[in-house]
Amino acid sequence: MARATATDPIRPLVAVGETFSRRAQFSDDEIRAFATSVDDHNPLHHDLAAARAAGYRALIASGTQLGSVFMAMTATHFAKPAADGRARLGLGLGFDIAFRGPVYAGEEIDLRWTVTAVEWKQSLAGWITRLAGDARAGERMLLEGTGTLLVRAPAKAPPR
Repeated sequence: MARATATDPIRPLVAVGETFSRRAQFSDDEIRAFATSVDDHNPLHHDLAAARAAGYRALIASGTQLGSVFMAMTATHFAKPAADGRARLGLGLGFDIAFRGPVYAGEEIDLRWTVTAVEWKQSLAGWITRLAGDARAGERMLLEGTGTLLVRAPAKAPPR
């Protein structure tokens, strides 16, 4: 729970219930390129015939591809100003991700995170921020996850 005390009079830079989302879609070429870039040579990410022979209707994205986009959303979101305009930065401390279904080439994926808890951490001079999120293609669950971030104001530049 967010709280301010005499030792941390700063208003939280994050609000419980703060939600952010984005839509993603991966083409065949993007799936192949990402898998290659992370040295994932599973034929389900490269060869349509192999994917179909395994029972999939199209190439499927590597779990690391969707997971990377999912986690990167948090860094992007918390690099934007807080609702009241104050600058903030987020640093990922840990994520727990469970894959629930295949991500097919060409399908629209809706990814969403919600802040579930915020607590001041004096020793880190920032807010420990907990989130829960998911990724879906329509009603089909693709991924569920939780994350923990440190969100704080950018350091002031030293005088020149």
